Amino acid sequence: AGAAFMGLAAEASAHGAWIAERWGKLAVVYGHGAGDDPYDPAKLTGLTALAEDGKEIEVKQVKADNHVVLEPASEPALIALEFDNGFWTQDAEGKWSNKPKNEVPGAKEGGRYIKNGISLVHIHDALPAFPPQSLQIVPLSNPIGRHAGDKIKVRVLFEGKPVSGKTLLLDYVNLPSLKSGPTDANGEVEIEIRNDGLNVIAVDHAVPLTDDPAADEVGYTATLTFVAEPHVDE
Repeated sequence: AGAAFMGLAAEASAHGAWIAERWGKLAVVYGHGAGDDPYDPAKLTGLTALAEDGKEIEVKQVKADNHVVLEPASEPALIALEFDNGFWTQDAEGKWSNKPKNEVPGAKEGGRYIKNGISLVHIHDALPAFPPQSLQIVPLSNPIGRHAGDKIKVRVLFEGKPVSGKTLLLDYVNLPSLKSGPTDANGEVEIEIRNDGLNVIAVDHAVPLTDDPAADEVGYTATLTFVAEPHVDE
């Protein structure tokens, strides 16, 4: 399993983190495309759950050896997370390790990678204000209750400011090659909902570093997750 994990390390910057239902509970998923990878629960560095009225909800984190399951005190409208994937560096032979660049002999390139996620869980009407995050995809209307093919507008924010020219991955899990057009000067772009079920939309943003021995960049990946048409128990 270790070798397989290291094989994926080259895509550390492309990985995302989001919340999805697992075994009838909400779980933090870390992966790329259909990958659902093991991770150190300590990498989950921030978690905020809000009710529809915007009030914060307590969430118990049930930590296993390689993942985290969430148990909110009541049903949340949304959950925001931060996942610090740490430093990843490529050595002279092309192998990647979870270390700063200055700790890897013959290092070629390296970065520190942060994952942000917003998961819309249960919202009837207007969206509450989102908790601040480094990188965010903010829907301008509630996508829950919509259908595949419906169009919505979203805005990409970095440190609270709109980011233009960003291309979103519209179906990060099932078809990561499907992309939006670029965001405009307001950080906005119209997108088409891909699935009636789980939608995971993603965007990347990198900030180059100068004269930093540990990394060449700080790379951010943000996800927006929602189930457009919730399932019915039978």
